[in-house]
Amino acid sequence: MRRPQVLPNPLKTSYRLSKKYYSLLNWFIMKKILHYTAYLFIGLFMLSSCNNERCDNVYIRFDPVYVSLETVRQDIRMSAPQEMETTGKIYIYQQYLFINEPEKGVHIFDNTSPSNPVGLGFLDIPGNVDIAVRGNYLYADSYIDLVVFDLSDPENPNFVQRLENVFPNIYPIDAGRGLLVKYEETEVREPIDCKDLIDQMRWQEDVLFARPLAADAARAQVNSGTGGSLARFTILDKFMYAVDDYSLKVFDLSIPERPDLANDIHLGWGIETIFPYGDKLFIGSNNAMFIYDASTPANPQMLSTFWHANSCDPIYVSEDVAFVTLRDGTPCRNGVNQLEVLDVSDLENPRLLKTYPMHHPIGLSVNKKSLFLCEDDMGLKVFDISDLMNIDQNLLSHETGFTTYDIITFDDLGIVIGKDGLVQYDISDPTDLKVLSTISVKR
Repeated sequence: MRRPQVLPNPLKTSYRLSKKYYSLLNWFIMKKILHYTAYLFIGLFMLSSCNNERCDNVYIRFDPVYVSLETVRQDIRMSAPQEMETTGKIYIYQQYLFINEPEKGVHIFDNTSPSNPVGLGFLDIPGNVDIAVRGNYLYADSYIDLVVFDLSDPENPNFVQRLENVFPNIYPIDAGRGLLVKYEETEVREPIDCKDLIDQMRWQEDVLFARPLAADAARAQVNSGTGGSLARFTILDKFMYAVDDYSLKVFDLSIPERPDLANDIHLGWGIETIFPYGDKLFIGSNNAMFIYDASTPANPQMLSTFWHANSCDPIYVSEDVAFVTLRDGTPCRNGVNQLEVLDVSDLENPRLLKTYPMHHPIGLSVNKKSLFLCEDDMGLKVFDISDLMNIDQNLLSHETGFTTYDIITFDDLGIVIGKDGLVQYDISDPTDLKVLSTISVKR
């Protein structure tokens, strides 16, 4: 599902001064702690020395990008296979592999032979981020809408349904221009008189240092597919659950080609991922893990909450143990980088067993007694988790040289997505992973 970007303040600017006038910046910082009369005297003194000098005013301009509703809601058809330019979520269903290209659509592959995936085509879905499959139907977000495709012929998916306005958008719809989907950043450099610069700094102290916030598989079930740990869509029986930034939406799939929005549950801000385990839903947010009981599918009930540091939060659950990765960076900002291991045998009272410092952990999966962990620019790590209290002492293998975001494992296959594309591994021996195939992004 598309995560709405946070609207930055176009007035928030940064400034680059020549070395000669760097003292002006120091003066401005001291304003925080000095009495008004003192810093005013110092500032006026400095101004007298740079009346004839020029400084550079450098700032980021944010230009709105609109997409017309006609474009969003155009007919969607399968086109010929094409190279990926960026990578997003991954999903598997039977012998088919789905790779999302954020905001653009879905690449579909026949993965009967993981050593030789065959591209079937590309579904051009504006604003797409998440997908899920049940039976022969594929469900995908398209900005604010949910779209449905019949996959009876995977080489020619048939568009069958659109539910309009079921997903929130942080920006209002403009009657003339359509849907505001993002802001594009442009660096602007303008010469400015140093006196004017000090005047601006005097009025903009609160934004000088501001940084705009960027918009930034033990679940195999009968008749449905499997997503990665970063998924925001998941399916349990005849219901699909989708999380956005602050809510859980429940779709009844009893009539698969005509999903019905059965419930909309408020969760609180900062929701990120959803992971099903049995008839339970583990929902990750910026600062907590929520456990919901979905035994009454249309009306899940919260069982408990486990609070953690403010960090991005994928979750994977296996054998009553939840593995939670926390990381810093956009949109989590000043978070921590660590792996948390929780005992969830008592769903109403999850208990932290151990915390392990990590580099920058993102997606993860458990296969048998091995934890497969995507460590961003440090590649893929595999740990033996037989001893939960000493996981860091049992590194089985470490694949380096590429960036990793998320992974799906099942049987002896591991499918890893990252910045540069997708890699499939034979993971039958976790101490010696073997590359089966790669699908690279366009250079």
